Amino acid sequence: MSTHSLLFIDDEPNILESLGRVFRKENYDVRFASSASDGWTAISRQPADLIICDQSMPGLTGVEFLARVKQDYPDTVRIILTGHADAEVAIAAINEGQVHRFLTKPWRNEELKLIIRETLYQRDLVLENRRLHKLVLSQNEQLIELNTSLEEKVQERTLEISRKNEELACLYSELDQSFDDSIRVFAGLIELRDTFIGSHSKRVGEASRAVAESMGLDGEAIREVERAAVLHDIGKIGIPQHILKGDHAALTKEERIILQRHTVLGQAAVQVIDNLQGVGLIIRHHHERYDGKGYPDGLQGNDIPLGARIIAVTDTYDYFMYRQRDGGAPSEESAVQAIEYGSSRAFDPGIVTAFLQLRGSWRFNAKEPLEIRVAVKELSPGMVLSRDLYTTGGLLLAPKNTALKQSYIDRIGNYHKVDPIKGGVYVLKTSPAPSS
Repeated sequence: MSTHSLLFIDDEPNILESLGRVFRKENYDVRFASSASDGWTAISRQPADLIICDQSMPGLTGVEFLARVKQDYPDTVRIILTGHADAEVAIAAINEGQVHRFLTKPWRNEELKLIIRETLYQRDLVLENRRLHKLVLSQNEQLIELNTSLEEKVQERTLEISRKNEELACLYSELDQSFDDSIRVFAGLIELRDTFIGSHSKRVGEASRAVAESMGLDGEAIREVERAAVLHDIGKIGIPQHILKGDHAALTKEERIILQRHTVLGQAAVQVIDNLQGVGLIIRHHHERYDGKGYPDGLQGNDIPLGARIIAVTDTYDYFMYRQRDGGAPSEESAVQAIEYGSSRAFDPGIVTAFLQLRGSWRFNAKEPLEIRVAVKELSPGMVLSRDLYTTGGLLLAPKNTALKQSYIDRIGNYHKVDPIKGGVYVLKTSPAPSS
């Protein structure tokens, strides 16, 4: 069932047909009228949430018609559509009809759909605020009438609000956990394509988070940098395997262009999720250079997003540290040299300094904490994974250092039934002991 009704008024049938095609598959109740009088008949029978009206029509003009609509239907959103942009018409539309937007023909379909979607969203917010305001006034009147028991009522409401806040906090925590679970799924897809890239991404995520924290970024910014770092190579899923695993120095010009597309592909892969728009932007620019010679957009200096500048350093460090994919010893010396050489060229010198100062407090090849192995059925909330957790089929369920919640344990159990986890689960020895 449609939640919003739209009325399009225009004396040109082809315009109405075009609008009909644009909104045929949208979830709206769409009606059409070919004149102001027909439009008034339509809204008299059934008011519309939004009207898009042509300016130049026989009889009443669009401005005159919408001015009348404003008087009788003030909650209807009013938009003028005209083929001739005119400053006087625009001023009249604003002053007399108090229109929301002034659009010109021809329009861009996607832009028009977005404008209507956002306009209706704003209208709903206004109406909801009005409803809540009336509700507050009504409740205040009730409180005045019940002044003899005011203190008791306030205490009851306070307790209720406290309970609601606790419920909302729990729901937000669950949503945040589910969002992080989505990030882990993406990371698992990367690792299924290339184990080296997957483990590289997790290490870069840990390092980038440490750098962001040392630089004093706020909590949300730190999470965004870490998520972008974990997913920075997701675009390589769409790159042919022979290009990924070949000698990059020997790539042809065409192959190099294909490889460099992974930053744009990575942004496209994640930006469909609203909360990952910022992450997608960082992914797009993590191969920009401080001197402006990077890709894909040739950004320079502080024009490069801060998160992308951080990942540029940690990504390069990890690559030189672990570029021997077949078991070669890590080379910290070459990794440090690469970072220092690239300072002020490829990398933000301030981030290089912060990274090198921080590096001594953690290392990618640090000694692993003491751990114990437990069965899947013995997992309990509070346990912390000491190793990445995979199914037999190679699906990454959770990275190491994940603190397990009951909802996550239930999810692991469900995967275990379909794709068993062999050899048990490794958790830190300091985790809660399995119940006997």
